Amino acid sequence: MSAQIVTVSPNDTAQSAARLMLEAEVGALPVEVPGVGAIVGIITDRDIVVSVLGRGHSTSMAIAEFMTVSPEVCDESDDTATVALRMRGLGVRRLVVVNGGRRVVGIVSLVDIPTEGPAAEESQ
Repeated sequence: MSAQIVTVSPNDTAQSAARLMLEAEVGALPVEVPGVGAIVGIITDRDIVVSVLGRGHSTSMAIAEFMTVSPEVCDESDDTATVALRMRGLGVRRLVVVNGGRRVVGIVSLVDIPTEGPAAEESQ
């Protein structure tokens, strides 16, 4: 898991999100309602390229207009095998990791899941 606590607001722009991704060296950001802490979406670098740039929209476009709404999540206490099975079943490459209070504590990506060894064998 990437212990990521960097989030964006639905009202932030595509450009500000891209800049934040560059600075934080991440490819995805959870979208959080400011002051509330509720995760309402997720955006990826691919979303910015395809949904904004590829369609000729301005980089000042609000994140709310192209984010994936209600992203899939997993609990920070879930084991690797459970997370791998969930990702496979949902056909997703990333899951937002939340704690018991439903606050973001990170993002788990396919590259975080071992492909060899005991954890990988459990998930098959």
